[in-house]
Parts: sequence; C-alpha cells; structure tokens
Amino acid sequence: MSQTKKIFGTDGVRGTANIEPVTAETALKLGRAAGHVFKNITPLSRGRGRHKIVIGKDTRLSGYLLENAISSGILSMGVDVLFIGPLPTPGVAYVTRSLRADAGIVITASHNPYDDNGIKFFRPDGYKLDDNIEGQIEQLVFSGDIESIRPTADAIGKAVRIDDALGRYIEYAKSSFPRGMTLEGMRIVVDCAHGAAYKSTPCVLRELGAEIFVYGNQPDGMNINKECGSMYPQQMCQKVWEHRAHLGISHDGDADRVLFCDETGKLIDGDDV
Repeated sequence: MSQTKKIFGTDGVRGTANIEPVTAETALKLGRAAGHVFKNITPLSRGRGRHKIVIGKDTRLSGYLLENAISSGILSMGVDVLFIGPLPTPGVAYVTRSLRADAGIVITASHNPYDDNGIKFFRPDGYKLDDNIEGQIEQLVFSGDIESIRPTADAIGKAVRIDDALGRYIEYAKSSFPRGMTLEGMRIVVDCAHGAAYKSTPCVLRELGAEIFVYGNQPDGMNINKECGSMYPQQMCQKVWEHRAHLGISHDGDADRVLFCDETGKLIDGDDV
C-alpha cells in the first residue's frame, strides 16, 4: 500500500530554506492550492467582499523569497493578498481575525537559526488550521490537479500592503493590560532575538510607561536567534543585573514564546507565569 505524501508537519511546513519543501517552487504550489481551498471553504455570501489571505513573517532573509512565491500562487487563484510585514506569530493570528480574512499565513521557523524557515496557516479565527484542510491542500499540491484551475486575467487577486498592521497589534496588546494600571517606574530589559517582536514589544512597554533597555532589535536577516533571545536567556539575565532592572523579557524569533527573569537575574519558572 502506498503511503500518503505529506508536506505539513506538526507545526506547518518547515525545513532548510531553499531546500525542499521550503523552496519557492513548493511555496508557489502551496499558494495556489491554499487559494483554491479557502475560496471553496469560505463563500462570499457573508458580505465580506473579495476573498483575502493575510501574510506575515519574521525577519529571516528567506522570508522575502517565500513571501513572494506563496503570494504569487494565491493571487493566481483569484484571492487577494494582504501583506503585513514582520509581526509576531500571535500578531499575524490577531490581524487575520481582525481583517476578517479567509486565512492567515506566517512565514517563520520560530526559534530555529536563520537558515531554516517555514510556512504556517491560520483559520479565519486565528487558530491553527485543521488537519483535514491541510490534507486538502497537500492533495492538490501532490496530485497536480490545481494546474487545470486558472482564473481569467480579469479575475486574479490584488496585493495590498497593510501599513497599520503593527499599530493594530500594538493597540490590541495594550488593551489586554488591566485598565487603569501602568508600568510607570518599572525598568525592563527586553531581548527581541533580532526577530518579529523587535518593534512591537518595546513599543507596547514604552507606551505603558516602562523604562526599557532593548537588545536583539537590529535584525539583518541572518542574526535572528543568534546567541540571543529565549534560547540564550543568559544575556537577558545579565542585562537585568547590569541595568538594575525589575524584570527581564526574552522572546524567540517569532515571539510565540517568552522567558522572564526577576530583578536578581533568576529565570522565572514557566509554571509560575
């Protein structure tokens, strides 16, 4: 009996950038297949206008390659693409829901080094894609059936850059803080891992009143997670002690995980958080 071909792992598609399955060629096929599947899942009868898919990413060099390839596939199926740029994975999920998109995509390999990358899909509500939907996308990618489905030139999708996506997420994050409370008087060290949170987390903390000391906020495409961030919490702990800060915060590359340390530089157990 032949084994079913798989492209999705436990957390989307992931591997070394520019090596299968994390290539422009496969990303293009994924975009075409996903565009077709989400169009069929979500009819336009809900009065939302055109079909649309949100695409966000972290700061890896290969993110541009994959973003362009997968968006080309989506557009070719008559689905609009909303680019939101580098944003934490939870932010991509939030913006997907906020903009009432058919789906969201984040291009990231989380805490892995820069030469890895991946593609993860979200449902319209911002949660992880169901296995059966991933199966439909895989079937179209491997069968080649998608090649016979091509909208006419007047029906292809449009690409739009959403300039206020970062601002939307910052306001949402601030709104989750208890009303009437501030961080005034707090000194906080933040290690952004040269990743997706390099703008959002410092901005949220500043606007809530904290004095912050930021590290890992100079992404160059190849330094994400490099001896910094949540995989290397010793930098955060040391800087908390140096700055006599009250708290340390350390993200990974896509900011879907975080570590904290107290004012002595001691890591705080995740169960206590």
